[in-house]
Amino acid sequence: MMAERKRWWVPILILGLLSCVAQADLVGLWQFDADVSPQPDASGHGHVGEPGGDVAWVNDPERGGVMEFDGDADYLEVEDTDLLSIEGDITIAAWVNINSFASWNSIISKTGDVETNKPAPFDLYTMHQDNGVLRAYIGDGAGSLSFGDSFDPPELETWQHIAVTINEDGDFFHYLNGEENGDGFIVADRIDNDTNVFIGSRADFVTNMFGRMDDVALFNEVLDMDQINTIMAGDFTAWGVNGGGGGGTLGDFNADDLVNAQDIDLLTATSIAGTFNAAMDLNEDGSVNNLDRDVWVNEIKNTWFGDSNLDGEFNSADFVTVFTAGEYEDGVAMNSTWGTGDWNGDGEFSSSDFVAAFTAGGYEMGPKPAVNAVPEPGISMILLSALGLLMAPRLTGRIRA
Repeated sequence: MMAERKRWWVPILILGLLSCVAQADLVGLWQFDADVSPQPDASGHGHVGEPGGDVAWVNDPERGGVMEFDGDADYLEVEDTDLLSIEGDITIAAWVNINSFASWNSIISKTGDVETNKPAPFDLYTMHQDNGVLRAYIGDGAGSLSFGDSFDPPELETWQHIAVTINEDGDFFHYLNGEENGDGFIVADRIDNDTNVFIGSRADFVTNMFGRMDDVALFNEVLDMDQINTIMAGDFTAWGVNGGGGGGTLGDFNADDLVNAQDIDLLTATSIAGTFNAAMDLNEDGSVNNLDRDVWVNEIKNTWFGDSNLDGEFNSADFVTVFTAGEYEDGVAMNSTWGTGDWNGDGEFSSSDFVAAFTAGGYEMGPKPAVNAVPEPGISMILLSALGLLMAPRLTGRIRA
């Protein structure tokens, strides 16, 4: 009987051990689809990138939204988490457009000892002195260090896709535009020091990117060549990323498992920039514009234009919200968001936003029914719009007082 009881523990113990094994995953994906700060992490793990230095979002004619680094301590900093503390299998990938190899160009790094300029547990950059080959540099942050170089450098001043994989035993493969570009063996222990991740630089701000980057991805698994080519094409659906951007929930573009004002702000920024993100093409017409904002507001959130606090109603509380922000015709270009009065999606809070909101017919209508015919705007709505504009200075003054 005792032997029978012991056998029950065997499968239970095995299941327990299996549950402790880290799941292979896409742990960070920074796609730079919109001009927002911080830059969201489309992997769904919340590893947002806080900008530093003069790093700038730009609309690239080939790639759409990308980040531009001027080679002088520009970076995105990502706060450390257990998922980012990768000491085993790893894949790093990115689209890069590098201006010069006169200095190092950092892709992504997790530095160990900043003072002694030692990486841990991963660091990828191009070599300096006009060499330009890609170097994967690893170590324990204070002791042993090792590196593995690619065969060829990426071409300058043109978009190139780069990737490197390293398994837990130290075997590495470099890839350039989906083809193998060097392999070997790295001899060094990778010990994480709980430091932050830097995109475009290192914590010592010496290894600085001079150029542009897009779709920076970090995996705690080794991808094969087919998978490298899949992500090179912008397809991350195998890792739960919806249509090349956003999370698994429709309308959740920053993958934080919430559908809120941050998401419509991302949608608006993408629409204004004229870039394309398949996850934001909500009406599937091949572009991202105000028609997609209509779908987000009316169908996904089932609310009204003018509902700045997104409580499901458009009423006086929303006026308090937007006038407290103080951005009504403030003369500052493109500084307004959904929560501060930009209801028509032009980046400003002006009289045109009142027209858009009252035309939609939701003022003081309460929550929108699941299926609802939008009423035509009447004279009362136009009067309410005019009244709102007239009261704006008084309301602003009262709130500030």
